[in-house]
Amino acid sequence: MRFFARILWIVAFLLATYSWMVAFEHGFGWAGFRDGFKGEWRNLAAFVTGKPVGPQPVTPAMPAPPAAK
Repeated sequence: MRFFARILWIVAFLLATYSWMVAFEHGFGWAGFRDGFKGEWRNLAAFVTGKPVGPQPVTPAMPAPPAAK
């Protein structure tokens, strides 16, 4: 049981570290964090599997509402 608890602590530490690094690199806002998490996860998966990652499509930001006259 102690081994299982230690594994869970290690996994929690790695996930927290990964999340903090993504937040610092891509911003603490939800949109930046979400998009950064996806991109960094894709890069990490490509690094682990050895498959190259091609360019990903960029989703446009929400257009600003028209100014009132």
